[in-house]
Amino acid sequence: MPIRAGSDQGDVLAFALNAQQWQDLRTRHKAKALTLWMPCCNVPAVPKTSPRGTFFFAHACRGECTTADESPEHLYCKSLIAQAAMDAGWSVTSEWPGQSPEGEQWVADVYCEKGTAKLALEVQLSPQRDAETVRRQTRYRSSGVRGAWFFGARARQATMELDQQTPAFSLRSVVVGEEPMVEPFGVRLTEFVKAMLHKRLDWAIPLYNRPHLVEYIEDACWACKKPVKQVLEHVEGGSSPEDEALTAADFYEGRWDSPAYTVASISKRLEALHAVVSNDDLAAQGLNPVGRKDVIDGKPTRFPFCNMCLHCKAPQNNHFLS
Repeated sequence: MPIRAGSDQGDVLAFALNAQQWQDLRTRHKAKALTLWMPCCNVPAVPKTSPRGTFFFAHACRGECTTADESPEHLYCKSLIAQAAMDAGWSVTSEWPGQSPEGEQWVADVYCEKGTAKLALEVQLSPQRDAETVRRQTRYRSSGVRGAWFFGARARQATMELDQQTPAFSLRSVVVGEEPMVEPFGVRLTEFVKAMLHKRLDWAIPLYNRPHLVEYIEDACWACKKPVKQVLEHVEGGSSPEDEALTAADFYEGRWDSPAYTVASISKRLEALHAVVSNDDLAAQGLNPVGRKDVIDGKPTRFPFCNMCLHCKAPQNNHFLS
């Protein structure tokens, strides 16, 4: 269900209309003084209002269109973002289709332009793994479009550390009619979008004092033959009662018995480590970074997380590591 429709008088943006303008549109459409069609499949469109007051367009007849329906919460957030971007002085449309130089097609929830700047703002309320977010973000980047993501509660399935190249923000539980807050900033969604588009956000890497014990074995890279420290797993530590520096013995005290290191378990342990310890921090200690390789030697792998050689970046085999 889009918030944009095509017409014989140009695109109609539901989020840009006030209540009176929307009623006038519905009256003209009912009187057949205005023809509307869906941007996804070009079939006739009908202007509608959700029970909580969100304006949108629906198929007059579904036909063979394969575009999935959107939840009322998704429509609501998309309308708020589009209106905020327009108020910030950007040219805005929704459900905007594009194509990367590689031929991959995409549709942006909210597409914004100002001068030479192009930006796609995405609302993601259904579960999505970080790898898929990065893939879609890479597709935008290759198309010359920057992207930013707004995830609903429990929608982001975090498996890696997203960075400045893939900005992602969290929304408190979305209720239609109650503007959600962007966490942990404590700012309403529309004000956050305006601040972002007015360049009032700064990217900063927070400092953490929580220590980690990373276990490794000394080895040699199969590709470049240089000595490496192959990461096995990690243990997080809290802080001591006296706020003193922790030692390795503090981590091991009361620890479980050593687990069985299988190909599957190593991948899962490396995935967990990768989510909380950056590769820069690992490299600073002379340890191999951790990466994800879904295909190795042309074959898909079921357990993709592995060590990457600190020197030549070659993926290290979890089978031999175990």
